[in-house]
Amino acid sequence: MRTLWIEASPKGDDALSSQLAQAFLDAGDGVGEVERFSVWDEDVLRFGRDAAVAKFAQLFGEPITEDQHAVWQQVLAEIERVRGFDRLVLSSPMWNWHVPHALKAWIDIIVQPIASFTLNERGEHVGTLGDGKPLQLILTRSSAYDGRHAELQDFQKPYLEYVFGMLGYRVDTLVVEPTTRWTPAEREQMRAEAVDRARAAGTQV
Repeated sequence: MRTLWIEASPKGDDALSSQLAQAFLDAGDGVGEVERFSVWDEDVLRFGRDAAVAKFAQLFGEPITEDQHAVWQQVLAEIERVRGFDRLVLSSPMWNWHVPHALKAWIDIIVQPIASFTLNERGEHVGTLGDGKPLQLILTRSSAYDGRHAELQDFQKPYLEYVFGMLGYRVDTLVVEPTTRWTPAEREQMRAEAVDRARAAGTQV
């Protein structure tokens, strides 16, 4: 099995979401090859103006420049790279009720009509990237989104579950909340309990 670990925290090993993903992966029996991919790497493709122009030109049959063609080929190459994995694991903190902007920017690369999804005869989105493969979300957030505070809005979990489900993945989600603790002892206890949960989830794969 080839697994792509998509890491959305810029803190790397110091991030709780990354620590949980590592525990999840380490617990897997015969997990196979794991590629750790940070959306914060400087060489990650960005979806800029040329890519946007090329995207719609492809749909409408309009001409594009050589530079636009070149960047569009990079977009398609990234989609095919992701398609080559048997499973995705995505670890992410919550930033301002949503996902970190670097993760959203990468998602904007891989979500492309025809290349990663299409429409059926009823006009419904049909994913062609995931093709029924599993995707594990490992999400952390400092507040508790359990209904006790109606003013808190969660755009992290619903968005990620929707977009990857739309791409054709079988999405499972592990959420750790609230992560804010005020003493070192409380933080360490929370971290240990969360790692145990992630490790237990990993053994079920």
